[in-house]
Amino acid sequence: MLGVGGFKTAHPGFLTLSSAPETLLGSRPHQKVAVKRPFYKKYPPGSSKNPMNFTIGRYTITDELPKLFREANVLYWARALLTFSYEYIDHCVSNSSEPPPFHIPRLRFVEAGLALSHDHTQPGQHKSKSLTMPRAVYLVEELITDEFLKYIHNMDCNPMLDPYEAGYEIAAFLACTQHIQYAKTGGLAFISDYQGMCHHVISLVD
Repeated sequence: MLGVGGFKTAHPGFLTLSSAPETLLGSRPHQKVAVKRPFYKKYPPGSSKNPMNFTIGRYTITDELPKLFREANVLYWARALLTFSYEYIDHCVSNSSEPPPFHIPRLRFVEAGLALSHDHTQPGQHKSKSLTMPRAVYLVEELITDEFLKYIHNMDCNPMLDPYEAGYEIAAFLACTQHIQYAKTGGLAFISDYQGMCHHVISLVD
């Protein structure tokens, strides 16, 4: 297991697509990925719900499927919000008489997708409802192998890093994107809980 978050577990896996894209996720055979599944905490009967004293419980497929579809949809909209932030920044820079006195990092979210596992249907076999329902579903993401940093907590708009720490400039920039998103959507939406590699890939996780 790669790790346990507040709502999902992450496991090492490999991805090979029959029709591979030219770049990023699935672009090469046997690509290392992170495979994620939601879980709930099962506490022993009569326990006081000690934060460390639990076992991992799994949802039924009928509950797990909408949870991961919602997770993938959130990532889709987060990518759109980040793209919008860059378009706004680029517009402001292009209309300024002078370039900004600081570096603007170019970041992206991890590539991700849903993987659904189905039972194999023999030729001529009638596809019942039980066969069309997936047996399992997984959220598959690019594997982050470099140092993993949390830039902004989901309960605080300030960077989690101090000015002297590596990655602070990225954290400050991400705080700026939150302000842009909140202001330009009229307070309807902004991305929280930014975390990821110290270079250019960020991830929306628990």
